[in-house]
Amino acid sequence: MKPYYEHGGITIYHGDCQEILPTLDFEVVVCDPPYGRDVELSRRNGARIINDHDTLLRDWIVGLSGPKLLFGSPAVFRPSCEAVLIWDKSELTGMGDLEFPWKISHEEIYVCGFGFKSRRRRGSVLRYPLRPSWSNHPEAISGLHPNEKPLGLMVDLLECCPWMRVIDPTCGIGPTLQAAKKLGKSAIGIEIEEKYCEIAAKRLSQEVFQFEERVTP
Repeated sequence: MKPYYEHGGITIYHGDCQEILPTLDFEVVVCDPPYGRDVELSRRNGARIINDHDTLLRDWIVGLSGPKLLFGSPAVFRPSCEAVLIWDKSELTGMGDLEFPWKISHEEIYVCGFGFKSRRRRGSVLRYPLRPSWSNHPEAISGLHPNEKPLGLMVDLLECCPWMRVIDPTCGIGPTLQAAKKLGKSAIGIEIEEKYCEIAAKRLSQEVFQFEERVTP
């Protein structure tokens, strides 16, 4: 299958990961699959996340051989895993029941399999505020994807993956790919929605351009 994007060890495929992934070579899965909450993204057009109506895709990914890091919602039953990490998004995000004094401001990260390593011990709570795009903060997300993850968070996770070939079967606009590139790892992303493939490819291309501009004498 011809890649949608390919440069410097980073590859993006547009299509269904259940069809594409079995044909590829990788060592660790790091991804943010649909949680199975059937979330409505827009009341105006009824838009929803593809494959979010149940946990079948998440469970299929969990069933793959090899180590995996998968994001999930505390509102959905957990898959079988060796450990659970918590991503603390801070109070900057989340709505929920406005009559209830506490809102859910975290997500879970499931550690499946073994072999993860780090040069330093880390806590199981990863504090990376989900800063909205309108905040103009240097670490703000772009707002181009409904479930975009902060780049710093993805770098933190990939630093604990000693493997060099990463795959993200639901890569969205590519924060996992950006993190892999930053750490000198090769990475493959698969995305079912072409508009997100396009955004991810543009972001990675801009990074290449900016790097080349910096080193040009």
